[in-house]
Amino acid sequence: MEYVSDDFTTLRSAVLVNKSWAAEAISVLWQKPPVAALASCSDDHRQFYARQVRELDFGGQQDGEQHSRFRTLEFPRLKCLTIDLYSPRDGEKLWLGQYIQPSLEEFRFYGAEPAEDLLDLMETRCPRLQSILIDYAFEGISTERLIKFFGCFRSLRSICLPSCMDDFVDDQMLTYLARRHGLEDLELGRTITYEMIEKAFEGAEAPFRSIRRLTVQMKSKAVEPLTAAVKSATSLLLTVEDNELSPLPPIRSLINLTELEIVFCQEAIWPATDLLTLRGLRNLRRLCIYSIEGPPAFPTLTDQEFIQLFERMGQLQDLIFQVQCNLSTVAITSLGTHCRQLESCEIFGSYDLHGWSTIERPLFPQLRRLDLGATVTREQESQ
Repeated sequence: MEYVSDDFTTLRSAVLVNKSWAAEAISVLWQKPPVAALASCSDDHRQFYARQVRELDFGGQQDGEQHSRFRTLEFPRLKCLTIDLYSPRDGEKLWLGQYIQPSLEEFRFYGAEPAEDLLDLMETRCPRLQSILIDYAFEGISTERLIKFFGCFRSLRSICLPSCMDDFVDDQMLTYLARRHGLEDLELGRTITYEMIEKAFEGAEAPFRSIRRLTVQMKSKAVEPLTAAVKSATSLLLTVEDNELSPLPPIRSLINLTELEIVFCQEAIWPATDLLTLRGLRNLRRLCIYSIEGPPAFPTLTDQEFIQLFERMGQLQDLIFQVQCNLSTVAITSLGTHCRQLESCEIFGSYDLHGWSTIERPLFPQLRRLDLGATVTREQESQ
């Protein structure tokens, strides 16, 4: 049945063959059901299907209204649970204990106020917990309580504390996270400063030694000491709060990166040499450079330097290059030569693509999406 797990028509037909086929097909069909599908089952059959569920995603107000209906159910196979933000009527609290089962490995929680001690329930019931996201400051939560909670799980590999948890991402929390063994995936919503990094790393032999994926918002001065610590990272999603220092040169040491996203919060002008420091990142499959405000400017970047930047990135599949610079079609065309795996490409600028009609095809054999901002014909350019 695993070979047709995405073919719902075939699975529904398999249910009708015999009891053995039906049992297998139902198990696959109900691994990740829509919340509405489980809610629509009759009361006397709902528990039968709940036993098959391995993943539940409550995606908003309508799904959230089903928590009370599911309160008496048991989910013995549930591995992944997402509770989106939900506002109960009359200030009621959420009863979530029915989902907190020994099989649970991933839990994402966005609110609202739980009726039970959620952290205590997971501490006592979920020995296999591997990934946790909390983005709601419910009653009783604190930095100390979170650290105690994290410390209960040797299996925990991924911790995500987005912006609603900023109050709890302080010096104490960062110091703990930097020293936690086995932490591979970390996302923090609070802006991290140089001083916070300095305190967190003080006396630490190898901070963030196991980090593979890091999503963080930082002051530019903090980028260098952080990147010096996360040598094993394969994914870095970095938001830079200020333009005091260029974040690009320190990143060149992260040669294992397969994904790099840099978001600038302020307008900035940098030399082309800063961009060229990234050319050693040969394993990149995704590279995104853009800004929340005006795009970062590299006014001296030439076609040849652009080619040098990408000529060794043969595995690149996804490129967003929202940068102010003066490039010609020669630079864009070079991507078709050096980045043959490119599937999505977005670059600022106006380009005359008339010459592409004479180029041997296909120029981009894997390309599905191309956005060059604005393109012009020769006639338009002359006008």
